[in-house]
Amino acid sequence: MQSIANYGVPNYFGEQRFGKEAHNLRVAERWFCEGIEPADRDERGFALSAARSGLFNAVLSQRVIDGTWNRLLDGEVVNLEGSGSVFVSEARDPALAERCGQMDVHPTGPLCGSGDSRISGAVLELEQRVLDPWSTWWRALERLRVEQQRRALRLVVSELQWQYEKNELRLSFRLTRGAFATAVLREVMA
Repeated sequence: MQSIANYGVPNYFGEQRFGKEAHNLRVAERWFCEGIEPADRDERGFALSAARSGLFNAVLSQRVIDGTWNRLLDGEVVNLEGSGSVFVSEARDPALAERCGQMDVHPTGPLCGSGDSRISGAVLELEQRVLDPWSTWWRALERLRVEQQRRALRLVVSELQWQYEKNELRLSFRLTRGAFATAVLREVMA
């Protein structure tokens, strides 16, 4: 728990984003791979959101495996904590790396769509490798003109309090807008 309070957790999209039994992902798969567009506007929106979230989670998973989800790589687009603000970090910058260590800035992952991702170097290579098997999906998102964005790979867990009594764990914490409590619970349970 102290590690979560000090270092945050991987900022995964929670399972609820994907719908009951991954329904939203199956809708996206039929749409992107078979050309069966959902008739309902809401279902289209859920499918697009789930597809982008699934691709983001794939990149984040690889960075967790590599041990780079919480540190900056060459060519990173960096997120300023507590904001949607992002900026490019092309070269290794010791001051920026220190800010990352202090959880003031975070590495980011893709919310695929059209437009320039602005990543380069090691980050570009990693994301291309991870997303290449999903080219049908990210190309569909580009074709549909969904705007490419970046999302922090790390989630700061603020005001974390915990109490463990009689085989019961009680948690209290605060997250930024758009974050999933299930991402925190996943790390606690793991």
